[in-house]
Amino acid sequence: MEKVIYMPLLGEGTECWRPVRAVPVGDDVFEVIDRIPESESWAFAPFSRVCCRDRVFADGQAGLVVFAYAVESNPYYRLLKDHEGQVFRVVLADGEDAFVRVTHVDEEHEDFIYDLLSTNLDSKYCRTPKGAAYVAKFADLVSAQLGE
Repeated sequence: MEKVIYMPLLGEGTECWRPVRAVPVGDDVFEVIDRIPESESWAFAPFSRVCCRDRVFADGQAGLVVFAYAVESNPYYRLLKDHEGQVFRVVLADGEDAFVRVTHVDEEHEDFIYDLLSTNLDSKYCRTPKGAAYVAKFADLVSAQLGE
């Protein structure tokens, strides 16, 4: 069921929000389903998952305003972000158990880029060139432990 949330606008000189359509996907987490009008700049990307909180506007009306990408609420986001460049043991939703070096964490796309060091699913990578970098969505990350 669609809901209206309020997107912060950039470059307006004062605090401004655009009402946008979104679909709830969790507690105070929504997926934005509107596109950015050509004349606007939004603080968060369209079609991303965002966290919202209640706000009372200057006119006394209340609404849910976007304040962060939802990936920040993922328990592994901060761990990987704080330790970019380090080795992790990760388990993904497809059953892969791998050791990876996390090279970049991207909150806008809700994913992380990694170099694969070892995996229990070698067949998944048999046609991939050596030295390739890989990407995984936080939504597919079951667990992550900092390597030793």
